Amino acid sequence: LLGAESFVNGVASCLSHLQDAGLSNVRIHFGDARDLLEVLPPAAIDRAFLLYPDPWPKARHIKRRFVNPEGMDLLARTLKPGARFHLATDIADYAEHSIALMDRRRDFARLDHPVDAPWPGWIRTRYEAKAIREGRRPHYLIWTKR
Repeated sequence: LLGAESFVNGVASCLSHLQDAGLSNVRIHFGDARDLLEVLPPAAIDRAFLLYPDPWPKARHIKRRFVNPEGMDLLARTLKPGARFHLATDIADYAEHSIALMDRRRDFARLDHPVDAPWPGWIRTRYEAKAIREGRRPHYLIWTKR
């Protein structure tokens, strides 16, 4: 299992949880996931999760979102055919932006999954709990790589 996190506190917390659980099959990249995707071989990933990404809410910052043409090109290159891409966000604009962008792509197909229902095997994150506490509705989206 490969993970990417660009905040040092997130990496430290993850490493602590991994050690407490005795897991040794996880590797964490301290940095942007795009950097990791650039060096992975084509069709190397079975499944990808983007959980509560930075929404970059200002219009001038939208290009920094992971779900943009460049980020999705990198992900498409590294996902195996039939692999799934899961996105969870509590920002309605990010969900709408992602659906609009992904609907234009020919290399992904959105699964018919209820947007307001977590996917099977979902484990609640603290970001999800915070969003619900603050009255924001989580969105759960899934695409398949064609």
